[in-house]
Amino acid sequence: MAADPPELPGGWLPPQAPERPAPPRDDHPQARPLPIFVAAKQPRNPLAISATICAIASMGLLVFSLGLSFFFSLPLGVAGWVLATRSDPELNPGQRKTGQVLSIVAVGLSVGAMVIWLLLIASGFSPDELQRNLEEELERRRRDS
Repeated sequence: MAADPPELPGGWLPPQAPERPAPPRDDHPQARPLPIFVAAKQPRNPLAISATICAIASMGLLVFSLGLSFFFSLPLGVAGWVLATRSDPELNPGQRKTGQVLSIVAVGLSVGAMVIWLLLIASGFSPDELQRNLEEELERRRRDS
């Protein structure tokens, strides 16, 4: 027999956990076979993976150099585009499509950066001037704060 729970000051009783019902008995455990899930392994497409790597490297160079590395980024983007086009379309087409799209974007951004920087340089603007202007602006903001 279970002992009565102790009473707390004020006549309150401590909370009690609800009793769990007994789990249902399975008289026929072999009646239902359990499903077996197997993930279909898709083959890798090495050319498409290489294309994706080239495209990401191309865009990374553009970002970190503010577009000045277009002469490296453009060939990388084109190489990615060629690799994606030559990859096997039957072998994991999602990787191929990813490589193509990223490479096309990388080529477009590289061409855009090239056009912008060539126009800026032709108009007399230089990267050294950009650096100097940014340093002067930073120094001005430090003094104002």
